Amino acid sequence: SLRRVDLHDNDLKGSIPREIGNLLDLSSLIISYNGITGMIPDGLADLSQLEILHLHGNRLQGTVPRLTFKGQTKSSFIADCGSPSEFDTPLDCPDCTMCCNS
Repeated sequence: SLRRVDLHDNDLKGSIPREIGNLLDLSSLIISYNGITGMIPDGLADLSQLEILHLHGNRLQGTVPRLTFKGQTKSSFIADCGSPSEFDTPLDCPDCTMCCNS
């Protein structure tokens, strides 16, 4: 089963597929510094094995669902949330451990 995905800085375009929530053994999702756009899929909340989630350096919008991290550290969940933001409504990350916009 897939445990780690590291696709940072690959010039990826498009959105995060809603099926991401089907990867129940995923412990690390690093998709920072790409051209990923759109809303955060609710399925992220189903990833109960997550230890690392890096979303920063993209153009994501919406609210990141409540997440529980195993062995959370300061760099467990990095995102472009808060202000200043390029969007009228900045990304909302209630569980973010490091915000790149504040």
